[in-house]
Amino acid sequence: MSSAFSSGDSIVQNQVPATANDRLGLADIWNAEQRDRCLRWIQKHNLKRVALQLPDSALHHSVQIVSELRDVAGDSELALFVLADTSYGSCCVDEIAAAHANADGIVHFGHACLSKVARIPVLYVFLQLTFDEEHLLAALSQELPDCTVALRCFYEVAYANAVARFRAALLARYPNATVATVAEPDQQADVLCWKLDEGARPPNSERPVLYIGRDNLSFFNTAVALETSQCYLYDTSRPDRQLVRTDAVGAKWLRRRYYAIERCMDARSIGIVVATLSTKGYLEIVSRVQRLAKARGVRTYLISIGKVNPEKLANFIDIDCFVLVGCPENDVFTSREFFRPLLSVFEAEMGLNVTWREKLLASYTINFADLLPDGRLHSDVEEVAALAREANDTADVSLVTGRARHVAVRQEEETTAANDTCTDVAPKGRNELAQISSADQFSNRSWQGLEQKLGQDAPAQVQEGRSGIPIRYQNDPID
Repeated sequence: MSSAFSSGDSIVQNQVPATANDRLGLADIWNAEQRDRCLRWIQKHNLKRVALQLPDSALHHSVQIVSELRDVAGDSELALFVLADTSYGSCCVDEIAAAHANADGIVHFGHACLSKVARIPVLYVFLQLTFDEEHLLAALSQELPDCTVALRCFYEVAYANAVARFRAALLARYPNATVATVAEPDQQADVLCWKLDEGARPPNSERPVLYIGRDNLSFFNTAVALETSQCYLYDTSRPDRQLVRTDAVGAKWLRRRYYAIERCMDARSIGIVVATLSTKGYLEIVSRVQRLAKARGVRTYLISIGKVNPEKLANFIDIDCFVLVGCPENDVFTSREFFRPLLSVFEAEMGLNVTWREKLLASYTINFADLLPDGRLHSDVEEVAALAREANDTADVSLVTGRARHVAVRQEEETTAANDTCTDVAPKGRNELAQISSADQFSNRSWQGLEQKLGQDAPAQVQEGRSGIPIRYQNDPID
């Protein structure tokens, strides 16, 4: 945990050193089958400039991967680029970095959140991890002795090939089981990124779920989307490799999120942090949050800062809380280092519309795509905004500060402000005047950052700087 809101001047200082255990082997991510698959995909889409996006743990294999692709392709017009640094997260497809090389296709290696990409063809090359199939089947038979149970099997994408081999043994033991597969880019997914077997019954809370993979946000998002009461996790990263019945949405997590929602309800200004520029529907979600905030009389600021960290958001001291529009597997939701609360879009909607608060226990999501028109938690934004306006007329007391929320008064002031220009003023009462533009909140600061003044100062002579330690620099005059 960082002790101060600061970072080093050097890139090396800000990077976490990779250990030997973090580095992936070439066989974990690349083989002849994946090479031929990439070449077929490139030829199918007639691509000439392809970007290869690898995680940091596999970046040292990029030279060999590019060399093999060039040797087998034999196409002198094919240009390959390696994306050595991502704009946001390594699990997200980086269209921004690919656009710098004018790439017409991206091959994404490693773990992926599988967020929908709208502007460029993408091929995913997952990790090739395995697990003990016999041990899992024996543990599953002990927990679920009934062979007729309608089991549903999901998994971390790194185990996609292993689960494909395990499928026959699982169906032989549980004939009514359903094994999910990752939906193709041109397919409509049934649940999140998952495509269920043809003819399978729709998910319901009474059917048990088996998840193969680590206890991370991929598992969390899948479990809360299925709303199941029986969820079994087979965590292959644990040394004991036990099949554990677990609850993805625990009481501790809910308490923390309830606190963040209460802070959002108290907020008079909200920062919408855009942490993606490639995920389909992010502009619609930004517009939705802005409209909901306007109905509650809350100012909104649109912020795009690349990779989100506490140091960057701490610069916006006038903003009461932040709403993250980005990858559903972003680990910033679990961080305790942020100066102000950081909420998901669904949590912000519950904070801006108090009539949604009771839905937290019934439904939950970090994936903002669930709130889009095709999502499982979609609701008409006009109806939600109307309910929020009706809630403004009722008395409301903050559970954090213990003070009454004067939402109706703020709504009248801020609605007037939204329709005026930055040069207008609005009466507040008792012959007082107030500026009403959200942009003026930052422009009126006494300190607005360092000024470059390019071209205004005369060139200075280059001089040798001081060296040594502050108690006695080497070039200090001797007393």
